[in-house]
Amino acid sequence: MYSGAGLDISNLRPKDSIVNNSAEKTSGAVSFMPLYSLTTEIIGQKSRRGALMISIDINHPDIEEFIDIKNDLDAVTKANISLKITDEFMAAVKNNTDFELSFYVEDTGEEIKKKVNARRIFNKIAYSNWNMAEPGVLFWDRIEDYNLLSNNEDFHYAGVNP
Repeated sequence: MYSGAGLDISNLRPKDSIVNNSAEKTSGAVSFMPLYSLTTEIIGQKSRRGALMISIDINHPDIEEFIDIKNDLDAVTKANISLKITDEFMAAVKNNTDFELSFYVEDTGEEIKKKVNARRIFNKIAYSNWNMAEPGVLFWDRIEDYNLLSNNEDFHYAGVNP
């Protein structure tokens, strides 16, 4: 039997957030994706490569870089990518309003916030999907509300497999 793995990078700090080491600032969540893709390429079973789905929350400040990564044909070639889309984001798309991207770093108390036009981001997603067949979308509120463990308040999905 073959299966895949799901990896959510939403908890990784956004690009240029403060870190307490010699680098001073992080390279961001998306910078880890080529490594995960390479790891998936290396792991195989009976002549089949691994299968990986990398996801990220729609409100993560690195979202635009995430959407664009597959437009480079040499980047992240061994993983599928999907955005965890919320009802709040879709309402902002429908109303053509701004949507706040945010990330709180507990260690430093830093809060990274950025406002973007939701419809512009959605159009960027649609164009990239049309052009490169990625990113996919995961309607996250539906996944959270309609699953076998949705009656358990302590259970939350982190990501999905391919």
